[in-house]
Order: sequence, then structure tokens, then C-alpha cells
Amino acid sequence: MPKPTLSRCLNTVPALALALTFGWAAWERFRLPLTPFADPDVWTYLGPGVGALLGERFREWFGQCFLYPWFLYALLRVGGNFRWIALVQELAGLGTGALIFACWMEMRRLVPAPRLPVFAFKLLGTVMVGVYLFSTATVQFERTLRPEAVFPFAVLLQIYSNLRFIRHRFVDHQPGWALLSGSCALFLSVVAFLLKPSFSALLLFANLPLIISLFYPGQTTRGKLLLVGLPAVTTTLLLLWPEWTLRRRDPTGPSYLAQSLFSIHADLINNQMGEDLARRVATPYPPEFLGATHAALTKALNESQGEPGKYWPALGFNGDYLRFGKTGTRPFLRELTVRLGGESETTKFCQYYYWRAMRGQFAGMALKIVRQFGVFYRIGSCPAYATYLSFDLATEYRRTSECLASQQKLLHYPPAAALLVRTIVLTNSPLKIGPYRSAMRVSRFLSRTHVFWCLWAVILTVCTWRTQVMRATLWIAPPLLLFLYIYNFGTVLTLAITHSLDVGRYSQYQLAYTLVPDFVSIWLAMEVLLLVPTAWNSLRMRRTR
Repeated sequence: MPKPTLSRCLNTVPALALALTFGWAAWERFRLPLTPFADPDVWTYLGPGVGALLGERFREWFGQCFLYPWFLYALLRVGGNFRWIALVQELAGLGTGALIFACWMEMRRLVPAPRLPVFAFKLLGTVMVGVYLFSTATVQFERTLRPEAVFPFAVLLQIYSNLRFIRHRFVDHQPGWALLSGSCALFLSVVAFLLKPSFSALLLFANLPLIISLFYPGQTTRGKLLLVGLPAVTTTLLLLWPEWTLRRRDPTGPSYLAQSLFSIHADLINNQMGEDLARRVATPYPPEFLGATHAALTKALNESQGEPGKYWPALGFNGDYLRFGKTGTRPFLRELTVRLGGESETTKFCQYYYWRAMRGQFAGMALKIVRQFGVFYRIGSCPAYATYLSFDLATEYRRTSECLASQQKLLHYPPAAALLVRTIVLTNSPLKIGPYRSAMRVSRFLSRTHVFWCLWAVILTVCTWRTQVMRATLWIAPPLLLFLYIYNFGTVLTLAITHSLDVGRYSQYQLAYTLVPDFVSIWLAMEVLLLVPTAWNSLRMRRTR
């Protein structure tokens, strides 16, 4: 039996800490009832699967991609009840934590001569995993019937595949493993996009390593064709073809998308209408109709700003108010449908004026995007780290029971009716999630310093490029750090153009891939500090010579 030494003890501590973190996180999840949460959008995701289980054809609803509804359908088909969904989603949450640590270790392998001791590096990675797993927002997402429950897992697996591809392609020169990792990265980028369309800009950004590889020497033409062709064929057959086929059958898709874009850009569209009326521009719609619509939209925008607790400050109004209104009143878009005489005419009107405003209100659109970026990259407060000290299950299950009861067709499916009964029973549950005070303190620190770490990544990359000692020590780690930050940038860019980051969950579901680059920034800052004596001695020797 080997004698215990200081180095062996130090190497054992991180493993024990990581095991304790995952064990505690698993206990925190599985001590709760395996009954998922639901919100008002539940029918959007459950409807296709429940309809198929009741004998109808599987189809998409409200422009949503097929993947998450199909995922729910498959679990219900196999398991026969909703507990399977809660179980699998919580396992995916724990798997995301494991992937975070795997990406962390992969980053260290890409640094030629790390100075931070491996046990300290692993402990720092354990802290990162703990922050993710003990975020109450994370636990809530995992238990909710929304794609946010599994989206972080897909993104972290895609990041891990990218890091493996970079190592196999550019460091170890193993073409077989590089082909496998690169194919997985491309396939998973499409999976992430189908789970959350906010990933659309990242279809390009997240595949930069593959794009660079095509122009990098040392790979045969056959290897390049396989690297692109294999995942392209697989992605088309398994993901894009089913999505295209099902989208053709979705009568609600075009209307939902058009009204969503109209409501989010209603202020710009209203300005464009005002300009068209003032200049007497010829449009497909009579001036009398445009004048009445302009007046009604102006009124609706003003009313939306007065809704207590629902005002969207970065957008300047509440986009949902135009679509859903308030109790006892007909929303603006429903009134517009009545005046136009049908849903299809409303869709045409919304599409026409959306694109007209995008061309005519370029400065306003640019200002809107800048304001949206200011929500995420706010100095002193990054909303990706927003979480709760704790929340009661009773409150969540009261909302869940109300949302399920409002969907009468859902209750025709016996497991869904049983789910409603369980949620009604749990409305008196004394259980709660949290508080996780230590994780919240670290989250608060990272929230306040996120912009600083982003700037540090840029400065570090420039310094590494210009300094021989840092380039020899850190090599490609700083550019890779910028690559990791692109995931946030691409998501925010898509949301800034198409929606609003005033909706809190649009920032919160980015937690997993915000944590990784922030912790890598902290680690590389430590590496630079440990490198200072070496760099200083090197400089002194040069001056002496």
C-alpha cells in the first residue's frame, strides 16, 4: 500500500470536493418530488407530443422548432408519465455540471506550461461547478417544461467538442479524433439552434475552429471534405429535414413569428407609420386605415409603459402588452385582426411594416441593439448570474396547476390529468429550493466583475500576441478565451436584433457558458501573476547582456 504523501493528499482533496459537490447537488434535486413545473407556454411544447399520443399527427405549434417537443413526446412514449421528464432533465443538469468541469480540464491541456498547481486548478473548477449546480435558477429551469432545461447541456457539449477538436487538430495532430470531435461540434450547434433559436448567430461563430481548419495547412482534401460532408449529411437527415417537413404543416408559425417581431419592434414600426402618413407615401394600405392604426398603436405603447412590474426598460415599452393586453380589454393585435378581417391579413401587415421599418428606421434599430447589449454587458451587474436566494415549491405548483388546468385538451391525456392532480396536492408543499448562500456570493462577485473579465480577455490576447514569454507559456489559451466569450456575444446579438433581454430568462439560461470563460479569465490572471517573476528575471538578464 503506497504511503500517504503531501502531493497525494493534495491530489485527493479536489476529487473529494468534486464528488461532494455532485453528491450534494444530486441530493438537493432528488429530495424534491419528480413533478415538473409548467408556465403559460406549456401547450407550445407539450401540445405536439400530447396530440401525437392521442392519435393525431405530430406537428409544430406557434413557430417552435420540433426538437424539444419531440424530446418530451419520446420520454412520455417510453416512460408513460411526467416523472421521466423531470428525472431526465435533472440528470441533464448534473451532466451540464460534469461538462463544465470537462471543458475546464480541457483548457488546461491546451496550455503548454501551466504554473498554477493542478490541485488548486481542480479546486477552482469545483467552485465553478458548484456555482452552476447550486444556482436556484438552474434548478428551476431543470424542472420546467421548457427547452431551457436541456439547452445548457447541448451548448456545453458543443463547447467541449470544439475544445477537443482544437487539441486533436492543431496540437496532437490526430485526424481521426479531430474528424469525430469536429463533426459532433457542428451537429450539436444545430441541435442548440433547434432548442433555442437565439443560438442562430452562433451557427457561424461556434464553428470557427472548423472553418479555420479548412484553410489551415496539414490536412488533405479528402479530410476536409469528410470534416464538412459527414456532419452536414447527418445534420440534414436527422435535424433539418424533419424541421423543414414539420414547419410546412404548422399553420400558426408564420402568424406567431410575424406578430412577435411586430410587437417587439412596435415603436420603430409606429415611427415608420408616422413618417409614411406625414410624407403621404403610397403603401398597400389606405391612409385612413394607417392613421387609425397609428393612433391605436401609439395609445397601446403608452398604456404598456404604465403596467406595474411589467415595463421593459431597455425596450422602452412592454411588447407582450400588444399581443396579450390586460384582463377585460382586447389587445392591440387582436383589434388589428378584426379591422383587417382575418389572421392571414394581419400576418401580411405585420411582415410588411416590420421589413419597412427595418429599412427606414436604421438608426432606431441600431440604438435598440446597443440598449439590449447594455442589459447583458452592464457594468457591475451581469443578468446571467441573476438567481434567487430561495423559492417555495408551493408557489411554483400553484402556477403549474393553473397553467395545466387552462389547457383542456391536455387533460384528455391520462398522465397529464394525473400530473394536474399531483400539482394540486403539492400546492401546499412545505419544501423549498435553496438557499445556497456560498454559491450566491460567488455569483454576485462574478455578476459585478463580468465586464472586467471580458476586457481582461481582450487585453490578455493582445499582450500574449506581442510578448514572447507569455506566448510561449500560454500559447492559444487567450484566443480560446475570446472564443468562449463569443457564445455570449452571439446569443446577445441574436436576442438584441429579434427580441429583448428585458425578459430575465434570456440572460439566465446563458449561465453555464458565462461561467466557463469568466473562470478561465480568473485562472489566466493567476497564471500571469505567477509568470511575472520569470518575465522580470528574463528582462533583467537581457539588460545585463
